Amino acid sequence: MIFTLEKCTGTSLETNTILHFTMKPISVYSLTSALCFTLTLLACQDTIDGEEQAGKLRHMNIEEAKSLFIATHDAGATLYGMKRTSPLRSTADSGEQMYEVEYRDHAGKKIRGMIPFYVRDLGDYLLTIFHEQGRTGEIYLVRKSDGKASEIPGEYIPSLSGNNEILYNKSVNRRSFRPNYIDSEWDFLDIVKDRENNLYYTAIRCNNSGLCPHILYRASPAPGGEFTYKPLSVENETVWGFCVDGDGNVLYGLAGGRWMRSVRADGVPGELIPTVRKTNGDSPVYVCNFVWSSTEGIMALYSFMGDYDEKSYTFTPYHEPRHFLMTLKNGQFEKVREINLPFTNNFPTSTNLSHVAGKVIYSHYHGGVTTLIDLSSEEFYRETPCPVQANMVINNLLYHFDKNGLALTRVDIEDGTTTHIYKLDRARLEGYTVAHILDVSETCILLGAYRMSDKHYLLMRMNVDNEITILKDIPGGGVSLFTSLD
Repeated sequence: MIFTLEKCTGTSLETNTILHFTMKPISVYSLTSALCFTLTLLACQDTIDGEEQAGKLRHMNIEEAKSLFIATHDAGATLYGMKRTSPLRSTADSGEQMYEVEYRDHAGKKIRGMIPFYVRDLGDYLLTIFHEQGRTGEIYLVRKSDGKASEIPGEYIPSLSGNNEILYNKSVNRRSFRPNYIDSEWDFLDIVKDRENNLYYTAIRCNNSGLCPHILYRASPAPGGEFTYKPLSVENETVWGFCVDGDGNVLYGLAGGRWMRSVRADGVPGELIPTVRKTNGDSPVYVCNFVWSSTEGIMALYSFMGDYDEKSYTFTPYHEPRHFLMTLKNGQFEKVREINLPFTNNFPTSTNLSHVAGKVIYSHYHGGVTTLIDLSSEEFYRETPCPVQANMVINNLLYHFDKNGLALTRVDIEDGTTTHIYKLDRARLEGYTVAHILDVSETCILLGAYRMSDKHYLLMRMNVDNEITILKDIPGGGVSLFTSLD
């Protein structure tokens, strides 16, 4: 896998001073083939005019769940919910708080044989994917408040496109918070929302010319729990990465990583924006290092190598590159302030920038010194020294989690001070082989581990008193996915 996903290890995404982006062809091809199979299945389904199909999913009982996980076994997989927060936070026996999620059709009849494959928390909705005959099958958006399920039509099924590393990717950011996370290519699919709960993602759409670009769509909730789908990107442009602000204004990257384009909330596209501007002599004038959604729009960090006179074609280089905070205005980026921080392969990335407590915080690290940078807006820009590198957000608070030492430290984003929460005793895990750290809170961690005595996979909790509680024994199987719900 191309990405570097764990900030707490000190590693970072591969960068280049001029342009940095990657494409994951293996993931794209494998996912595309699965999607094509799905489209074929959906096209062949019987329909009944004016009536819903019998046996089609319309409801999942996830209204009370605070977390969900998929347990795999010989017969397939089962989706479980955990009620309230007690299964993760309490030291009491919590077996009664775990339940198997049920699926029901429009008549309330229980549906059997559905095999859950993937679940993603999208705020007010869940993205839920099922397997059919070993391949990606039906995909639903499920409203968390009442469990109502809406199937995504075949032509709008989300698809994984190339990842442009200069645009913030919420999904990559989310993975970076999960040490020893279970790998799934669907985790790289970026799905974001705006203030109106519209969802944004890419999907493959083939046209009459034979091209099959990745289109950026807006999925908007409609009465009755269904969705309407609107393409936002320019026809025949393949989208590699995108950012959306709270009002629904969009900036997306084009395949190849050389260009970007903005689209207003009303759907009007702007002019192309180069990620690198060069002189006639091919010398770089500026480069876009990273783009993110701030609290007041879409912002970026640019490096300028010199001054360039467009009329005389005269380029005057700086002694050292100068770095500027930029904001998107009228479809183009404009300078708002210069940033005098040392940058050597430590620009903001999806793994060191956090949306937390209504702010955008970048954990800048250079020469053994960490500085929290508030990139929420031009007005709130601030540099705050901090003794640790922040690498996790829990319940809208910022933390540093040491996965090797099982230690959690809270970080105050206002003054950079830290508070030690706990350091668990790894010796208590003797007799177990930890496969996955599934969830972290201030009171415990949730582990997926193999018990050495019988090789059973166990879902278990270790609390701040170093007490271990086995939540579920999964002999011959494991946990393929765990997600906490906001």
